[in-house]
Amino acid sequence: MKQIAKKLLLIMLAVMMTLGCPAVFAEEESLETAYFDMVLANVLSNYKFEVDTAAMASSFAHKLLEKHPEMLEDLIEIVGDQMDQYSGYFTPEELVDFANLFNAAYVGIGVTVQRMIGSVGVVSVMPGSSAEEAGILAGDRFIKVDGQDVTGLSVNEIVPLIQGEEGTTVQVTMLRDGKEIPLTVTRRAINGNTVGYSELETGVGYLQIASFNGSTPGGIAEADAYFKKSGIKKLIIDLRNNPGGELISVVNSISYFVPRGKNVISIEYANESRNTTLRSIGDVTGKPYYNKIVVLVNGETASGGELFAGNIRDHGLGTIVGVTTLGKGTVQEFMHLPEIGELKFGSMKLTTAEYVLPGGEHINGKGIKPDHWVPNRYVRLDTSNMEELDLLRDYKEGDHGPGVLAIKQRFNAVGYFVGEVNDQYDQELTITVRQYQRDAGLSPTGVMDYETLIRFRSDVEAVRVEIDQQFNKALALVKAK
Repeated sequence: MKQIAKKLLLIMLAVMMTLGCPAVFAEEESLETAYFDMVLANVLSNYKFEVDTAAMASSFAHKLLEKHPEMLEDLIEIVGDQMDQYSGYFTPEELVDFANLFNAAYVGIGVTVQRMIGSVGVVSVMPGSSAEEAGILAGDRFIKVDGQDVTGLSVNEIVPLIQGEEGTTVQVTMLRDGKEIPLTVTRRAINGNTVGYSELETGVGYLQIASFNGSTPGGIAEADAYFKKSGIKKLIIDLRNNPGGELISVVNSISYFVPRGKNVISIEYANESRNTTLRSIGDVTGKPYYNKIVVLVNGETASGGELFAGNIRDHGLGTIVGVTTLGKGTVQEFMHLPEIGELKFGSMKLTTAEYVLPGGEHINGKGIKPDHWVPNRYVRLDTSNMEELDLLRDYKEGDHGPGVLAIKQRFNAVGYFVGEVNDQYDQELTITVRQYQRDAGLSPTGVMDYETLIRFRSDVEAVRVEIDQQFNKALALVKAK
């Protein structure tokens, strides 16, 4: 076999030298793969007439499938890999994960939780959720889940116990006003909210849109009603890190701001007969309600996020602050693949169109340049006012002193829950240390030993605190007279 391989290699080298081609091989390539690549490259570069490479690829695939029909899904995946970065093949499982990602969906009971002193507590209960139906209230604390004591667990430890397969039930014991209340709750699919809003100060509102899914327009409607009821006419819309989402959701969301009938998006398809223009369907008919709007964007604002920002700018409704957006001005559609006998396939996600902003701008590959270019700054976490971190001893539950305070101060600063920031190594700190050790890939002992302290110090030193200059600029602009 080795002799045959050597002869083949010599033949390849001879052909390459004859045709004037460099002998370059990738280390991971097999001899057969390299040989085929060489032949194909030389045929295509030296053949006098045009070659139908699509027909050639189809012929290759047919020949391969005759001998290896089990490779059908692999070949479909290869087709997707040759398209742009937003296209590709999704298995049925990957398709579910993708849908959940954009819809912020999960199977659970419909509560928001956080670690509180002594247990994990309920911050809010989603209206209409199974948790609400079962009688869980904000402020309740989880004591047991399916009979397991969970008072010493972190949020990350308790959430997987509550979540599970849709339609199954979970037995929870809640602590309320000193009484333990056993409840049975059915797990359901939950579509998470992508909209947040608040009043920053008198007359100034803040609207954050994390992505666009089926619930987004409803969330914006709720925010819009709140702002109008509160008399808020100055608005900051935060689209930073918004990856986009469902096109119809974007159009319906924009319609709360763009006057009815105005062009929102023009879509140019590969099949030109499908070209279309979508218009605002909102209730805004005369002068816009909001007299000042500033939109925040960054390099991760993409697709629907860019479309939303572009509409606010192009219709003269507000200005854009931040840095140039990602530049994903395309539309993708899912092409569902039919079953063949017992074989079940997923879907091909395919870029089928490019969109144009109302002002006529194509942003794909370019992004939207903000009216006010403002990058954020990142600085080291300031620990100068904290206690010194002592690395020369271990700390465990029951210990106290300045060294414990130093640990709590740093955990609190980087976002871990420690309860009261004092010099007592209590149960809450043990839980937090154990969670940090899991996150860091260390043994979750709950003890701040030398290995944990060294890693912790390194991680704290690597933390960069974001100075949100973009938000500060947006606030200054909406408040300016």
